[in-house]
Amino acid sequence: MNDRAALPPVLLAHGWGGSFDATYGAAFWHDIFADAGLSVAGLDLPGHGRRPASHDAADYGDLAGAAEKDIRDDIEDAVGFSLGSKLLLELECRKPGRFRRLVLGGVGANVFAPERGVEAVADVLESGAVDDAPEPVKMMIRYAAPSRSDPLALAAVLRRAPNPQFTRERLARVKAKILFINGENDKGVAPVTELADCIPGCASMTLSKTGHIDLPDDPRFAEAAAAFLSENINAKQK
Repeated sequence: MNDRAALPPVLLAHGWGGSFDATYGAAFWHDIFADAGLSVAGLDLPGHGRRPASHDAADYGDLAGAAEKDIRDDIEDAVGFSLGSKLLLELECRKPGRFRRLVLGGVGANVFAPERGVEAVADVLESGAVDDAPEPVKMMIRYAAPSRSDPLALAAVLRRAPNPQFTRERLARVKAKILFINGENDKGVAPVTELADCIPGCASMTLSKTGHIDLPDDPRFAEAAAAFLSENINAKQK
């Protein structure tokens, strides 16, 4: 099959507090992928977006499993950001070869550590006391606002039992070709090498003057993702 338009779209998975529209709605994502002969499909993670969502943290005990229900079986390639990257990587660990290629942004050695500062953010989401919150918490609340997600559902996602959880042994089973992309100012992900060294054949790149939250707003992220995902397909078409 040589017609890319007849193939499944690339799945775009956002991070905590985002949504498909709020994270990837900028025109350049669609335009850059279209220029590469790729189409896109959106995914709103469990507890995110405008649809009704549970306020019970126990209902988010398997985020990857819940997200998988909304992913078409024929999806081969995907792009993730932050929490979305973790969930895509978890699905690939569960079924090595589930994906052909993955572009994972905003993750590194942080996948081996508990998420930091989540209780404080959850407290403010539940109480609504934004004015009295410290600036880092306010920043996360502001970031989540455009997604129009239910604040209590977002808080429940933060209060879930830790998941997904990765080990070097599980990551070594990954078969998908992976490109990690991070911003040079993203100190929270820690060195990506600790993660990348666990996965055979993966690649990584760093975008200058970019941090964590603003990574999806950097057109270079979309350009690198589109180039990586279309590489084999374009070669077959020549």
